[in-house]
Amino acid sequence: MTPSRSAAAVALILLVSTGCAAGQRTSAPTDLPGPSPWAPGSRVAAGEGGPKEAYVAALARTGEPERMREGLALTAEGSDAHAYLTHQAAVAQAWADEGDPAPNTEVNDTADGHELCPAGEPGTEPSCVSYSDLTVEDGLVTGLLVDGRDPGPSLLVAEGKGDESEGVRADLVTAYQSVVDKTLVVTVEFSARERASLDLLQASYERRGGRERRTQSAAGRLELDAGATTHAAFFFPAAVPGGTLRVNGCLEECSALVELALPVEK
Repeated sequence: MTPSRSAAAVALILLVSTGCAAGQRTSAPTDLPGPSPWAPGSRVAAGEGGPKEAYVAALARTGEPERMREGLALTAEGSDAHAYLTHQAAVAQAWADEGDPAPNTEVNDTADGHELCPAGEPGTEPSCVSYSDLTVEDGLVTGLLVDGRDPGPSLLVAEGKGDESEGVRADLVTAYQSVVDKTLVVTVEFSARERASLDLLQASYERRGGRERRTQSAAGRLELDAGATTHAAFFFPAAVPGGTLRVNGCLEECSALVELALPVEK
């Protein structure tokens, strides 16, 4: 649905983890429950290890957001590890709700942790993201480094931030500013009492006193049936949290305009 679709797996591993875009998607979605996404020889693939390996396994299920969310039970509530997986799963859910879920990704062991590698274009090396220095307290994962950087200061899990217009409700789920190239990724849950259309690709973001910018790309369903709920993800290069996300749309046959404004803050 986006004018220039990035590879969905790379959208999750790169756009979420690093903010880097990739080429056109070439891999077919993985059917549930899908083949194992882990490379032979990985401790994750062998079922070895403890909470750290199981957490990485959840991150690798980029084509199965419900399986990703199961991994939240391995994390401490309120921890960076919990927030990071919550955000990854929300972006994965947006791609799935659009009807084009990402394929699962491979896990390779490294000297200091693991790397997740989405399928790249034929003949090209995959763009991998490393996960290291995972910390565990009382059997639960609490923290991690993404490509050697702490994602914690860049993560936001919202509580009670929402807006409603003409029976369409939007609730902020998460926001994450890339630790590498500073792309801001915002995820939102939408629900509608009546049939509605959402103009996701024209969503905008603005900080007080700053310039308004259009989303570079978006994932999610554009049409909502009455009583339906869906996730969406928006990508804003060089943006930082603390601004306002605006999404417009209309009810069936544009009988009423929908205007939603969400503060992207805790």
